[in-house]
Amino acid sequence: MYTERNTSGRLCEYLVWNEYRTQVIASACVELEVDGSAVLHNINVSSGYRGNGVGTELLSQILADFSGSRIIAYVFEGRAKWYERHGFRRDGNKGSLVKVVKDP
Repeated sequence: MYTERNTSGRLCEYLVWNEYRTQVIASACVELEVDGSAVLHNINVSSGYRGNGVGTELLSQILADFSGSRIIAYVFEGRAKWYERHGFRRDGNKGSLVKVVKDP
């Protein structure tokens, strides 16, 4: 796998390519807020690659890149435990989504 990070202004887009660099197998988008926190808008892994650690590796890269920042994500209830396993804590709800936070 090869992870590519593209930054444009306050947005950071991550693309994870397969071993041959012919297909994007995962992606994520992080937005830096004015207060210095980072909002993780999404992590998407292609269905054929789920359950193989691709999402975990991508999240680990994001956590390393933003290690000095508070990281916030709004996730479906079914995904909250995955984030908790990676050091996030629940911090309320936003509509039907769970707010999870990882402090520096």
